[in-house]
Amino acid sequence: MCHFIYLTRLKTISAVLLHKFNEYVYYLLTILTVITILYNEWIIYSLYASNWPKFFCGNKNYCTTVMLVADPQILGNENENILARWDNDRYLFNTYGRAFQHTKPDNIVFLGDLMDEGSLADQQSFEKYLLRFCKIFFLKNTIPLASQNVIFIPGDNDIGGEREIVIREKVDRFHTYFGSPEVIEKNNVQFIVVNNIIETMPINKMYFKNNTKAMKLIFSHVPLTTKWTKFTDKVLQEFKNEFIFSAHDHSSFNIISNTSSKERLFVQRLNHSSFNNMSQAQWRFGQLPKNVVNEIIVPSCSYRMGTENIGYGVLTIDTFRHSVTYSILWLPSRFISFYLYLYAIVICICLYIFHLYTRDVKFPMYRVL
Repeated sequence: MCHFIYLTRLKTISAVLLHKFNEYVYYLLTILTVITILYNEWIIYSLYASNWPKFFCGNKNYCTTVMLVADPQILGNENENILARWDNDRYLFNTYGRAFQHTKPDNIVFLGDLMDEGSLADQQSFEKYLLRFCKIFFLKNTIPLASQNVIFIPGDNDIGGEREIVIREKVDRFHTYFGSPEVIEKNNVQFIVVNNIIETMPINKMYFKNNTKAMKLIFSHVPLTTKWTKFTDKVLQEFKNEFIFSAHDHSSFNIISNTSSKERLFVQRLNHSSFNNMSQAQWRFGQLPKNVVNEIIVPSCSYRMGTENIGYGVLTIDTFRHSVTYSILWLPSRFISFYLYLYAIVICICLYIFHLYTRDVKFPMYRVL
């Protein structure tokens, strides 16, 4: 008798739950869809931003914060469809806006490969890419885009050099629209731009020699010390600097080399193993011994570059202590969001099919005394 009572109760509860499910199924599907969209398009970015490292420096009068944007490579019209371009642009827009707000940088350095098809584009396509680039990175569309606070370095996807031949017209076009000077001095920090693709560098003017207290930071798209060349020797002998910041490899590395023997003394891959330790993604570098140079390779900020660890680099330069703190603002994987969308679609389809098969089913209702 007891068993019968439990069975009838179970059937009654099942019937009530099924009735409620079919009654509110459209609300359930709507809620699931909204939660998935909110998480993928807003919550996930905010969660990562809340776990980014904080920046500390001593006397603010001696501190400079620099944001490094490497290999954004906004997608082109030839190899990508409109949906892929739209999603990639939105991802860069969302992540860059949060990174900029978190960093509040004094300077921004774009480390090359700004456009995926920049070196292949004709004039009309190049100007369209430029307009998209300005919208993504909150830049005024005034030519040239560069200023004392924003520096642009050409990459091989911008002027050629890897798969395309570098021609003068491409180099001149890049400098016409972006127009970064080769040297900017600000707050006792010298930003020196070199081009490892066509092997150009600024001439060592007198103020380089006179201002010996200024910290010299070299910026290049292609790394200088991963493959030692005559141009690498020329740059290091000319400026005798300690720090190089580059991109191109899409992953982040710390490489310490001896400039005399051209040997690598230390190589460290800068990754993060979990969401919880992202706030610890900081490395501090003090004054180095003579004939030693430190090169930091900055990861790509685009999820389309074939690497899992993507992010923006941040430099906190303390000229009083002659030290540099390098931080990485790691970014969420867009592909995980795509999988979440896929799972949500599959669940919604299954729930709707279940609703279609059960909406007309009538269970006997039992009253248990």
